[in-house]
Amino acid sequence: MKKSVSILPVMALSAAFLAACTDDSSSSNPATPDQASSSSEMLLPGSSDIAPGSSNDLTVESSSSEDVFQAIDPSAITLDEDGFADIKAVYRSLQANEKAVFVVRHAERDQFVTRQGELTEDGEEQALEVGRKMAGPDEFTFSHTDYVRTYKTCFNIATGRGQATFPNDTNDIYSGDWFVVNDSLYDAYSAEINNTHILVSSWAYNGQYADAFYDLNERGEEMVKMLVGDYATASRVKVVCSHDNFVAPLTIYLTNKTVNLRVFEFPKKWLNFVAGVAIITNDAGERRTYAVKGLESGVQ
Repeated sequence: MKKSVSILPVMALSAAFLAACTDDSSSSNPATPDQASSSSEMLLPGSSDIAPGSSNDLTVESSSSEDVFQAIDPSAITLDEDGFADIKAVYRSLQANEKAVFVVRHAERDQFVTRQGELTEDGEEQALEVGRKMAGPDEFTFSHTDYVRTYKTCFNIATGRGQATFPNDTNDIYSGDWFVVNDSLYDAYSAEINNTHILVSSWAYNGQYADAFYDLNERGEEMVKMLVGDYATASRVKVVCSHDNFVAPLTIYLTNKTVNLRVFEFPKKWLNFVAGVAIITNDAGERRTYAVKGLESGVQ
């Protein structure tokens, strides 16, 4: 169930960009969408920010962009050397008969990989800046996993956009577990390689360790149908904030492996914070997709 609450911007000063730590999607059998959904009312201890799923009313202080919204033609979208388009350009290319879902990795987090791990100050500013890039006439809806960092990434994107409300839901179906078919093999390969990014990337591009995963194309398309939903009732724009081991293979699938997230070869490249994929559909059922970057680069 979606919840609409007023939002309070989280102000942060940007410092030097910190190196990424391994994301934390644990490998367990993925729940069904209904089982995975939740609407917690818990307040974070000692924090004025609302926790995932909370419906507490907060004072609104919008953060608006000075950049005047100007639509662009989809043909004007360009890709960088790693296959990423700027998230701002992709949003502004949205046509009158189109709707979009942006699936992105959370912003930079602290050293704690638990569900309660927070964004860093840089991470909060990253998400705010992405929101400012995506300022425009549409009221976005949001979905996130039951992790503070994915919730707060969505929250700060909404704040950066200057939205007065924060329609959001919590759903752990958007996790790396979605692509894992055999937990024991996944854990064994992870221990052997000692790097889940290499494991996921090697499977998605080269089919290695395939017995630990579902078929990428079949599982990816199943998720796309869930994300897009029914065109008639879907939000104009939805942002899903998740984790790299979910967003990376989905992005690899939707770009037909043209995006460069080949962390298993030199130079090693992996999904950056607030980067992912955009799925745009129109009223005729046609689809266009882009790997998108919210920061200067889509890789790290």
